Amino acid sequence: MSSSYECKKCTYKTERYCNIYKHLIKKKQCKKNIESFNYSDDQVLILSLLPIENNDFNEKKLEYLKNSDIIYKNKDKLLSMIEYVDKNKLKKCSYCNEDFSKICDLKNHILLSCFYNELNKNNNISLTNNNCNNNNNNNNNSNNNIINNIFIEINNPVPFDDDWDISKISDDKKASLLISKIMYTGLLEEILKNEINLNIIIDKNNDSGMVYKNDVDQYIQMKSKDIVNNTMKKLQKHLLDINNECVPTCIEDFLKDSKKVIVKKHSDYVRDNGIQKNVQQFISNILESKKEEAIKMSKNIIIKKYEKEGF
Repeated sequence: MSSSYECKKCTYKTERYCNIYKHLIKKKQCKKNIESFNYSDDQVLILSLLPIENNDFNEKKLEYLKNSDIIYKNKDKLLSMIEYVDKNKLKKCSYCNEDFSKICDLKNHILLSCFYNELNKNNNISLTNNNCNNNNNNNNNSNNNIINNIFIEINNPVPFDDDWDISKISDDKKASLLISKIMYTGLLEEILKNEINLNIIIDKNNDSGMVYKNDVDQYIQMKSKDIVNNTMKKLQKHLLDINNECVPTCIEDFLKDSKKVIVKKHSDYVRDNGIQKNVQQFISNILESKKEEAIKMSKNIIIKKYEKEGF
């Protein structure tokens, strides 16, 4: 029976391994779909290289890569090794010297465990050590299910093009942000404490992300630079709104100075490439810290969509 392959990043499908290989080494990488964010970069790569007929089994075997990107960072080396095995019809692993009866079994062995172990030899990390945690992970499944059920009850995120909900930020906190040297990133951190504002799933490795558009389009792809640009515009608007709202509690001269700082910080960001680079790094790091929670929000939306459509 012939095998088929699917890119876990964009769902491109083919019945030939050479096609998935060419797809993965393209200079212009494919765009992520929303479901690919349920996997780490390493899981996406390995699952794309393995036949989809054993997807459920392979996903369980690759649970140890849930938060890993070390294989993805060594993608060229891995693909070269698999190509070498194919061309030379090898049945013995050059890493651990284990013999196999079929070439495909050797390839699966390298993809599922041995290449990862080889990369981590210097760090004294092995698949065996990672697998020791599997029982603990299984014991936590019921707790995770409870958490997932909680998220199912959460409303959809605020659409990315709309203002964030800042109603849960206290007046004292809002006032303190106006005198903060990090008013923009400080406000973003406060905004993201409210779950319905988690409308961005950042993908730092690919300089892109997914943003929640609306109930119809749901998540769309966007470049990291555009995400940060839009985020800075929205943060400026919120800061100016906070500045205007603080009139009863703040002196007029302070508010004028604060407004000038808010406008100047955004103007400096727009005109200075160096500042843009630093700001993009800071904001990406903040969004990255909330990535897992944002992914859970996206799962909630997908589940509700299936329920609505009767699946």
